[in-house]
This record gives sequence, structure tokens and C-alpha cells, in this order.
Amino acid sequence: MFGMFQQWNYNGHQCRIEPDDDGDCIKAWHFVITPDGKELLADITPYDWSREVVERWIDAGYPARYSSFPLRIEDLV
Repeated sequence: MFGMFQQWNYNGHQCRIEPDDDGDCIKAWHFVITPDGKELLADITPYDWSREVVERWIDAGYPARYSSFPLRIEDLV
């Protein structure tokens, strides 16, 4: 689904991935609304468009990056 808006529910969370085309490349921004209504911008690499990375981020408890780079799927496994 590269380049396309995605929206789905996962374990009581509303998830969406929004594309951002800056002319040179298209990045993905990952938003999650928690079951209590708090909107979060997941600190996930903007080059991963998979639902799995968002779901793993939720399952991991909304972790923040632990280095100078956003999280990747490998960091969440």
C-alpha cells in the first residue's frame, strides 16, 4: 500500500498511516489513538508502511527510540 492512506483498528486502538510527499520522497507518519482517546505519533521509521510495525509498537507499550534513529520492525521484535 505504498503511498496510500491506511486506517484500521487493533486491540482497541485506532491506527492510521498517512503519506507525506515532500517531492523527493514519500514518507509515512504513524498515528495511534489509544483506547482512552490519547493521540500518539509513533516514533517509527517513516520508510516503513506496514501495519505490523504499528501493531508491534502498540504491543511493546508505545516505546520511544533508544538511539538517534526512529524505531524499525527489527527493534520491536
